[in-house]
Formats: sequence, C-alpha cells, structure tokens
Amino acid sequence: MKLRNKLFIQHTITIVMLLAAMYVVVNYTLSKSMIERDTQTLDQYYALHRIEALKIVNDKKISIEQLFSGAYAPLIASHLAANSNFQVQLFDPEGTIIGDSGNKEDLIKRSDIDAALAGQTATVITEGETSKILIYASPFTYEGKTVGGFRYLLDLNKHEETLSEMRTWFIGVALGCLLIALLASYSFSFFIMKPLHALQQALKLVTIGDFSRKIVVRSQDEVRELADDFNQMSEALQEHIELLHYEQSKQKKFYDNVTHELKTPLTSIIGFSDLIDKMERTDDIRTCNVYIRKESTRLLQMVEELLQSSLKGDEAWRVQVERTDLAAILTDSLRILEPTLHKSSIMTTIHVAPCEVYVDPKRTQQVLFNVIENAIKHSECTELTIRLEQQEYQCLVRIIDNGKGMNEQDTSTLFVATEHKQTRPISPQSHGLGLLLCKQLMELQGGDIIVHSREGSGTEVVLQFPIEPVPFPVLLQN
Repeated sequence: MKLRNKLFIQHTITIVMLLAAMYVVVNYTLSKSMIERDTQTLDQYYALHRIEALKIVNDKKISIEQLFSGAYAPLIASHLAANSNFQVQLFDPEGTIIGDSGNKEDLIKRSDIDAALAGQTATVITEGETSKILIYASPFTYEGKTVGGFRYLLDLNKHEETLSEMRTWFIGVALGCLLIALLASYSFSFFIMKPLHALQQALKLVTIGDFSRKIVVRSQDEVRELADDFNQMSEALQEHIELLHYEQSKQKKFYDNVTHELKTPLTSIIGFSDLIDKMERTDDIRTCNVYIRKESTRLLQMVEELLQSSLKGDEAWRVQVERTDLAAILTDSLRILEPTLHKSSIMTTIHVAPCEVYVDPKRTQQVLFNVIENAIKHSECTELTIRLEQQEYQCLVRIIDNGKGMNEQDTSTLFVATEHKQTRPISPQSHGLGLLLCKQLMELQGGDIIVHSREGSGTEVVLQFPIEPVPFPVLLQN
C-alpha cells in the first residue's frame, strides 16, 4: 500500500473517531442539560404550588388534613396541573397517591415517594408503557411535620424527539465535515507526496548513474531537509564517481602506455634472437648479442622505473633533457628495428646528417620506435624514407611511407583523447596506444609532432626537436 493511501486511511480513522467521541459527548451533554432544565422548572412549579396550597389552608377553606384527603386531593391536583404540560399527583404520609390530574399509571410505591416522605427532593427517570417519564417528588411540610407531598410526572417524548432531531442534524453536519476534511486531507497529502514522488524518481535515476535530477521543495519542514540532503548526497556521489572514473582512466592510460612501450624492446630482442640462428659470422652474432643486451637493459630500466613510480604512488614519465646527437639516436633506433623491418619486407631509405639537440635520449627513442612501428604495422607500406634535417632553430626527423594514408577526418583526430581510447591511431585499424604519449613526450622536450597524410598517397610524420634548451616540466602525468 502506498504512503499516500496510508496517510488517507489514517486521517479517515482519526476523524471518524473524533466525530464519534464528539457525538457521544454532545448527546450526553444535551440530554443532561435538558433533564436539569426540566428539573429546575418542576422545582419552581413546586414552590408556586406550595404557596398556593398554603394560601388555601390559611384562608381556612380547608384544613391541612383535608388537603391530603381523597375528597379534595383530586380537585387540587387538577387545579395545579391546569395550563401545564405535566401530570400532578398528591400523596399522603403513607405514600398513597390520593390525587392525580392525569390518567397515566400511578407508579405507586416508587423510591422517589419514599425519599420525599423522608424529607428529600427526588428525581427519577423511569420507563412507562409508551414513553420515558421524568418523576419529580418533593415533601410537603406543615408546622415542622411532613403531611404528604407533591409529585410531578413529565412526559419526555418531546425531549426525545428534540434529541433525535439534533442527532440527525449532528450526523449530517458531521458527515459533511468528514467529507470536507477527507478532501482536504487527500489534497494536502498530494502536496506532501509530490516532493517524495520526485525523490523516488530521482532515486531511480541515481540507480542508473544519472545524478542530474535535483529536488526543489519550497516548504520549510522535514521534507525540505530531506530534499536538501538528497541533493547533497547526489552531488557527492557524482563527484566521487567522476573522481573514480578519472582515476580508473588515469590508471588504464598509464598501463596501456607502459605495455605499449615494453613491446618495443621485447620485439627487438625476439628479432635479434631469430637473426642469430641465421648468422654464421662471429662478428654478426656478437653484434646481435650487443643489441640484445642493450634492449634487455633498456627493458630492465623501464621495469625498474615502473616499480619506483608504483612505490612512490607517482604515475609519471620523467624527462631529463641533455645535449646529444640526434643522428646517433635515430641510427641506433633503426638498427634495433632492423629485424622488424626485414621481417615486414619494407625497403628503408635513410638520409642522416649530424644534429646536436637538447632532448631526453630514452624518451626520444621511445617516440621514434612508436612512430616507425605504427608505419610498419598499419600503413601497409613497402617503402619507408627517413630524413634528418637541421634548420635554424630545430632539427626535423621526417618519416615518410608509401602506404594507404588517411583521410582528413582521421588525421584531425589523431591526438584527440576519447572516452574509450587515448588517441586515434595513424591507421584506423590500429589501437594507437602510444601516439598521444608521443606528442606529450615531444612537447615536454620542447618539440612537437605533426602528421600529413592523404588517403591513397601515404603518410608523413614530422618530429621537431629544439636545438637550444627550452624550460619545460620534467614530469608527464598519465
């Protein structure tokens, strides 16, 4: 059962109980007040009748004994009851009714007569044959002696009719009030439940990761506080989830780049190992072993750097710029990639001139490995031309292939990080994990990477290296 229905039922039960209690109280109060009013009226009539009876006795018309005798009592009772709506009875000291103005039952030997003969005024409500009767009995004393008493019998039918009519009106008014109260309660519960319903819808959105819904409540109550707390919770959850996504993306990017970088020395080691089996000259075998040891050492340094970064909680690529010969770095890199080039049947043309630059040799070699490997694996080229040119303020490394190339849209999004991958590859079929890293490493060294390509006409990648040192940050966060 919904909360709104529960509130409605609760209000209904409460209002019905209150109206029932009011009905009982009002009915009892009205009945009691009417009886008290009638009793006071009869008491006043008794006082007047006593005066009139004593006047008759004092005028010596009859004696006190004759007043309460069977000869005069009926006449006196009829005289006193004239122009009244109740029955008058006279009773003697023995409790016998000796005069009666009406034809109703005598109700002889009732407790009210005994109480009156004992000197007390008595009021009794009794059930007659056809109606309820209010009996009022009072002693009549003369010269300090109780010589009889007056008794009044008031038919309460009119009172019951009045009470019944008032009950009918009360029930009608109560039902009207109940209906109005229930309508007001239902409408009020709607305004109470409206923000709770909005909160329920917002919680459903939260379960699917949508934290954009905000609850607005203008009232100054607990519902407003609940809405404010929900909005704060939603904002906090959104911030934590965004932070978690950022940390996950950061960690994935770091390990993707590390994995990509580890592949290059491993590929070189495997390539030179394959070449050793095909070589006969000792000098060639010794040269291959030199490169195997060199790439193994580089691989070990990369692993140690990764471990140090993990221990420090610092996922960073460190760049240490120094003056070095770019031609030597390029020649050495091509020598390491020679097994891969030979295996891919790619003809390589190299034009190298000495060029002193300020770079990090290890990071520069990483960039060269990534760019050349992309061309080997994904451009579908058969020829690869590499030129090293020196200009006034920089040295340029041009890596040109005769592969299938890329269209303008693919070229424009090469270095754009997306939600699902760090960058677009040089070829749409490539995973391209190291391309964005290459651009970042070049920028940290004060250089840049530019790609020119046309679909069906190959691709040219230009690496720009500064001749003079440039102050740049030494850390690349992943």
